Amino acid sequence: MVLNPFCGCATTCIAAERLGRQWIGIDVSHKAYELVKERLNKEVARPDELFSEEVHFTTKRPVRLGASVVELKHVYVISHPNYPGEFKVGIAKDVKARLNSYQTSDPDRRFQLEYNRQTPHFRELETYIHQQFENKHEWVLGQLDDIKSEIDNFELA
Repeated sequence: MVLNPFCGCATTCIAAERLGRQWIGIDVSHKAYELVKERLNKEVARPDELFSEEVHFTTKRPVRLGASVVELKHVYVISHPNYPGEFKVGIAKDVKARLNSYQTSDPDRRFQLEYNRQTPHFRELETYIHQQFENKHEWVLGQLDDIKSEIDNFELA
């Protein structure tokens, strides 16, 4: 059994499937879920047999027994001047640490935090933004002011 708690782009899931191993892939991003399905359908034989009731996606947080603590995380918007009109929209407990993790991949350290909102509905808000804008996996395409406006006006139905 292969467990990948940060499955992101699905490489481990694909390798496990090709090797005939059982696997579990977990990620906080709904885009990771879509990417796993897309890559498995393209890169693994018998895609019609892969997805049944065994592949799940949910934005509901697990219920912690005996705890009533509301978890708050930030939904953030990060930009890079080499990618005008594209914005990384994601979730982080510590936005500055997340920005630093992007900066380490850029020798010029030009990623910039454009906006963030702390909310208990972080998963729902991230999913909503990715549904409202055209996107490339975890990057959305659009105008920064429009993205910020959608974040500010988000209300859980």
